[in-house]
Amino acid sequence: FADLNIDPSQGNYYPTISFNEFWLLRDKLIAINETVTVLPLNLEVGPISMMKWQLFMQIDQSFQIHRSYGSMVEGEADELKRVFLEGNPYLLVITMVVSLLHSVFDFLAFKNDIQFWNKNKSMEGLSAKSVVVSFLCQLIVFLYLLDNETSWMILASSGIGCCIEFWKIGKAMHIEVDRTGKIPMLRFRDRDSYASNKTKEYDDIAMKYLSYVLFLLVAGFSIYSLMYERHKSWYSWVLSSLTSCVYMFGFIMMCPQLFINYKLKSVAHLPWRQMTYKFLNTIIDDLFAFVIKMPTLHRLSVFR
Repeated sequence: FADLNIDPSQGNYYPTISFNEFWLLRDKLIAINETVTVLPLNLEVGPISMMKWQLFMQIDQSFQIHRSYGSMVEGEADELKRVFLEGNPYLLVITMVVSLLHSVFDFLAFKNDIQFWNKNKSMEGLSAKSVVVSFLCQLIVFLYLLDNETSWMILASSGIGCCIEFWKIGKAMHIEVDRTGKIPMLRFRDRDSYASNKTKEYDDIAMKYLSYVLFLLVAGFSIYSLMYERHKSWYSWVLSSLTSCVYMFGFIMMCPQLFINYKLKSVAHLPWRQMTYKFLNTIIDDLFAFVIKMPTLHRLSVFR
């Protein structure tokens, strides 16, 4: 009876007290150390229905299960709670509809991208160097996520995307294994349809001048990051600097294809279906950049 707070003589009992921290977000917490002497403390006391309390408990347990399986990282639950706390119902409905459309368009763009490169027999008018740069950017992001203990679901998605970008290199160029040395090496050779016309010439010109700009930006940002930011190791510094440059300057890898289009006065060689779905996703991503909380670099990279 003592554990249940029941008075057996009168049959009275005290109600169960539960500290409801469900809506307490991590960014609202204050670090406590020896320098902190006074802190504000606000307590709100009120009743809650059994159904509502059970709902909070079930959702909280669901978050814990997802974290234990690695399908949800720390902070993702707070972002979901923030949608309900800080967003109005109309914005919430719009976000759900937009999320569904984003998934559909993303799948269609992904499908048409594979279909285009699988059927493509000619590299005339297409920038092979942009395909290589895209793979390197995807690889850098994957290694950065791997170094920062990201959930396995996000890692799997990024890893699959990295493999697809490498597969596209095989469609854009000839990949051969050189076994003449002690260690087998991959050799990349241009396709005849790419090297036999003006496409390669224009691609080389665009990448030549853009590489100068890109190298200066990467070097400048890396020095700034080393001087003013904290890193776990030299490896983490290199990865974080390269990843930040991919986020900020990723729009540069689109420029060679734009230059080729301008010189050839044609866009008939481009995968128009995939680009249509990407265009629709761009509008959705722009909306997400204002609605959903995300790092500033990632927010800026959306507008490329």
